[in-house]
Amino acid sequence: MRRYVAGTGETLRMIAGLCKVSLTELVSINPLVESPDTKLGGIIVNLPPKTSMSGSSDITFCPPVLPQGRQEQWVPLTPLSQMEQVEYDVLIIGTGAGGSALLWRLCEQLGKISGKRIGVIERGRLLLPTHAVNVRTLWDWNRMLEYFLSPTVSTPIGIRMPEYPGARVVYALGGRTLFWGFTSPRLPPFEFANWPFDYKELEPYYNLAEQMMNVAGIDTPINQLLLRRLWAGGFPESRLLPNAMGDGDNLFSAINFIGDALRLGSFELAVQARAIRILHEEGKVAGVLAISRDRQSYTLKAKKVVVAASTFETPRLLLSSDIPGRAIGHYLTNHTYLSTHSSLPPQHSAEGGISLIIPQTEGRPYQFKLGAGGTSVAFDVSGRVQSRYENFLYLNHNQKDADGVPEIQVNFAYSEADFAVVRQMKRALLQAAEAMKASVPDSDCIWPPGYDFHEAGTCRMGDDSATSATNRYGQIHGISGLYVADNSVLPSTGAVNPTLTTVANAFRTADYIYRTLV
Repeated sequence: MRRYVAGTGETLRMIAGLCKVSLTELVSINPLVESPDTKLGGIIVNLPPKTSMSGSSDITFCPPVLPQGRQEQWVPLTPLSQMEQVEYDVLIIGTGAGGSALLWRLCEQLGKISGKRIGVIERGRLLLPTHAVNVRTLWDWNRMLEYFLSPTVSTPIGIRMPEYPGARVVYALGGRTLFWGFTSPRLPPFEFANWPFDYKELEPYYNLAEQMMNVAGIDTPINQLLLRRLWAGGFPESRLLPNAMGDGDNLFSAINFIGDALRLGSFELAVQARAIRILHEEGKVAGVLAISRDRQSYTLKAKKVVVAASTFETPRLLLSSDIPGRAIGHYLTNHTYLSTHSSLPPQHSAEGGISLIIPQTEGRPYQFKLGAGGTSVAFDVSGRVQSRYENFLYLNHNQKDADGVPEIQVNFAYSEADFAVVRQMKRALLQAAEAMKASVPDSDCIWPPGYDFHEAGTCRMGDDSATSATNRYGQIHGISGLYVADNSVLPSTGAVNPTLTTVANAFRTADYIYRTLV
């Protein structure tokens, strides 16, 4: 291979003429040059051997097929300075389960029409392109937890909240779905008694959510054996644990929705872009004031804004933006949580992994998740917590973060009714262990508030603006075009893991927004 040092202003096209070689072949052996007309002053260019271009040769060289643009990250990103130049039809804040689900559904629906623009801003960085367990160095659950609990990965905001010490958030594309436990049961129909709509209205969206997240049970011989024992021992509703299996090769995270949204339509995404104020005037949303990593401010214009920043960050943003609403920040709920272990007789050690659920029923205000394998049984028992106005978060104006936004503080306590549920959980734990022919569980203490990571309700839906922050479609009372689509909008979660319900409801909100755009 010959070499040629390009002179000032010379291009491959010019060099082909100067050296009397084929431009096609010259392009093929210099694949790092973006275009035949790129100026190459001082660059060493490969030239074909003299014999390869003889006039008698019957071999021609095809130029490599290269994309027109370049992408520096594993997901296309747009700078805030560019996003500031347009007006978005919909601007989404946050990319956890709710925000990413709403994004995917909007891209799917808006593919039927043209000319609509969607923007997405995420406060956090690009941390992982998938759920942590899908990363081979983290697929051991304990090692994954060690990574998750690192202060460089998740933020333990509970250290400032003596009444809610377990609170922890993840500021990253995909949010806490990068580390969640996959459990995806539906909220039982009777739990919709205090919702502004009934189970039937959400049912088709549950179907869609389960399809998109590939929710399924994992069957093993030990599961079949233990199911029969549980059915006979007073737990006839027991079944295989519904897990979000993702695309089959990778367990589900919000990154799945973001990737599918890229395939379906166009949107513009900025990371390390924090919304610090919702802009509104005369009862109508106008956009968002956002800041970049270097704390430069940008005004993003939008006809509709969807806040999906988390149960903590969504009300924090609304309150610091002077959004009116008596219920914003109130009705904080979670689950009382009991986690312990037991063991099975040695003959069950080779019968596969355990993955079962004893679901909540009207007479049983708690849910059992059974896991592990071999002779070990892990019990995770979640109990229903009352949704009460006096459990709330508020802005601490005496303490602000580096961006000048007031920190939040929490007022929270379990009620006597909540503790009564815990006592039921403890009795049922012994009954379930006995039914499975397992040993007496090791411990029956409950976790401090916040460690379950199932918080919800701080911007809950409802028909009455005195007791709810949004209407039945997630639109903030009194502010046209401003929506909420994360856990905070759920009026109650019973004893059930909230992610599947949040995803289903985000689909429903996306469909409502779509209908207002066409």
